[in-house]
Amino acid sequence: MKILVIQNSSQDPVGILGEHLVKAGAELLTWLPEQQPAPPPEDYAGLIILGGHMNAHEDERYPHLKRVVALIHEFHAEHKPIMGVCLGAQLVARAFGSHVYPHSQPELGFSPLRVVQPAATEPWLQACPADLHIMQWHFDTFKLPEPATWLMTNDICPHQAYRIGTNIYGFQFHLEVTPAIIADWLAAKSDWIDAHYPRLDRQIQAQITAHAEGAAAFAEQVAHTWLALCSVPCSSPAIAPV
Repeated sequence: MKILVIQNSSQDPVGILGEHLVKAGAELLTWLPEQQPAPPPEDYAGLIILGGHMNAHEDERYPHLKRVVALIHEFHAEHKPIMGVCLGAQLVARAFGSHVYPHSQPELGFSPLRVVQPAATEPWLQACPADLHIMQWHFDTFKLPEPATWLMTNDICPHQAYRIGTNIYGFQFHLEVTPAIIADWLAAKSDWIDAHYPRLDRQIQAQITAHAEGAAAFAEQVAHTWLALCSVPCSSPAIAPV
């Protein structure tokens, strides 16, 4: 089955999440707006929106964001599964009427996560280890969309994962990253980050050693659960986005 992947930045590919999706039978077609005016015209079974350095409301600087929001509306109206990662989760929140805004502090590096909704049926949620740490790299956050079920949180940024309906997921954290992707981010980080987080490189390298294996196993569970939704027609009515 064909999945549209919107890669908002050349430095944030689909990574290990994509590897697991392909192994499970998905065909990924990537739209990189920095290089292509429009996504490849295909009949897609699902939509994934990845991270990026822009704010979710910066339409004047990044005109493709309006098209991404429109695609979220289109896929939702057709009952097709959607996954938003970091900026992608913020764009899904925007599509459902929520505001995205600067957080009180950046979240950089692997952070602990905990389950908010233990009664949810997602296998990856039920099997979530108590010491799960996932890579974070964001300066913004968002209000939880009104129709969303809040799934995961932490002490730094409350809205870490949510579900809308039965097949739309937003993840504030970066479950797609590999050590190579993280190395690219560290090499390209801003002077502001260098000044305010002078030990960040060393800290994240230690975190990769401690947490990368568990994070990868979590990404595999999410990939298989989400891809299964792409092959099951949704009979429930769509929740209208704002």
